[in-house]
Amino acid sequence: MLQSSNSSVYAIGDVAALPVKAFGETRRLEHVDSARKSARHAVSAIMEPEKTGDFDYLPFFYSRVFTLSWQFFGDNVGEVVYYGDFSGGTFGAYWISKGHLVGAFLEGGTKEEYEAVAKTTRLRPAIEDLAELERQGLGFAVTVSQKPMASSPPVEISSTSSLVLESPLHAWHATAGVILAASIAAFAYFYGKKRRRW
Repeated sequence: MLQSSNSSVYAIGDVAALPVKAFGETRRLEHVDSARKSARHAVSAIMEPEKTGDFDYLPFFYSRVFTLSWQFFGDNVGEVVYYGDFSGGTFGAYWISKGHLVGAFLEGGTKEEYEAVAKTTRLRPAIEDLAELERQGLGFAVTVSQKPMASSPPVEISSTSSLVLESPLHAWHATAGVILAASIAAFAYFYGKKRRRW
């Protein structure tokens, strides 16, 4: 319910460490989406505590820079399987930990593809064959997301892939920082050129 040890004090947003069901542990989720959704949940918990369940948030990070956009769902721990067109098209990655898909990244997807990746990450399907997952790529998430949630058994894939890497959490922070810094620098450069012409 986002209550602190003092039940009349609620902790939300970037500075709050909270239980994350998807991870099975307490973490800080430093992104505006988490701040907004935890604030909304806290208000609901205060106003209608009998109607409000536990905060069950799928960690979500995103960025939009001009025409580029990416979204990340879940956790970036375990083995990484990359897929897609790295020459400027849609590409992404899945994170597999303890035999289950726990995180997914997608660059340049459609609204429906991002929704499919989010739903698949929440379902945490079992993965056995990383090479097959790499081969299916984005199609895997689209297929899994179209199955009925209640009646479908976990999706299983078999074997191992040579395209498996470990990725620490700080790599995402560094990547996001570089993208942000480059975006600000590009904006400042073009804005400065335009101002000089005036």
